[in-house]
Amino acid sequence: MASNVNPTVRRRRLGQELRRLRELKGMTAEEVAERLLVSQSKISRLENGRRSISQRDVRDLCGVYEVEDHRIVDSLMQMAKDSRQ
Repeated sequence: MASNVNPTVRRRRLGQELRRLRELKGMTAEEVAERLLVSQSKISRLENGRRSISQRDVRDLCGVYEVEDHRIVDSLMQMAKDSRQ
């Protein structure tokens, strides 16, 4: 990812990907929050790029969404790392 991209833009892109994965799984943000023992608003803020996202959050979300392709998980984890810089 280009180093001149704003961290907020990076978070939004990552959030869009996570929302897409959730929707492909047919889950609501409430269902995901319940599974992860977090608030629905946290899931919403992550997906909207309004909250910084950790690699752990990405890993946990990928687990809930049953993402089995390690390349996708690794790419999302890298996006999370880049979004924090």
